[in-house]
Amino acid sequence: MGPALRFAIGLYVALAVIGLAWMGWRGDDLGSILWGRSWTLALPAGLGFAVVVVLISDGILERFPWTRLLRREVRTAFHPITRKAALAIALLSGIGEELFFRGALQPAIGWVAASLVFGALHTSFDRQLIGWTLFATAVGLGLGALFEATGGLLAPILAHGAVNAVQLVRLATTRHPRVD
Repeated sequence: MGPALRFAIGLYVALAVIGLAWMGWRGDDLGSILWGRSWTLALPAGLGFAVVVVLISDGILERFPWTRLLRREVRTAFHPITRKAALAIALLSGIGEELFFRGALQPAIGWVAASLVFGALHTSFDRQLIGWTLFATAVGLGLGALFEATGGLLAPILAHGAVNAVQLVRLATTRHPRVD
């Protein structure tokens, strides 16, 4: 396992622990926050949102220089990645980031502010990747809206995990030219 994968795992576990601790300190009912008002609403809402995000991602993939650069950056950071590792990272990112950003942060600072912080986490020192930060902020707004609409974390966790699973499994199963 490469350093980028180890860092990602550590980050997502830390975000999950901080999110759970924050919600526990606040006295939140963790069961209610996880399931929300209805899992039968959360399931199709989360997976439907994931499909929309993946389709938009696919639609812009080759249209902008930042999308091609981002693909190279991710490929370089995580290469090689197995399908199993890709699914594990997708699951951890969906759970960890959503526990922190939607479960802990959004109730504390609001939907828009939490989405801006989410977008800021998805940034790079390369100014050419500002499009990625803006796209992540928009996705964060959507994930926050899912949290508000369903009253729980299940929909945003499913959406986030599914989007990352599709993208990372593609990375793991696609032959790529040598990355230098």
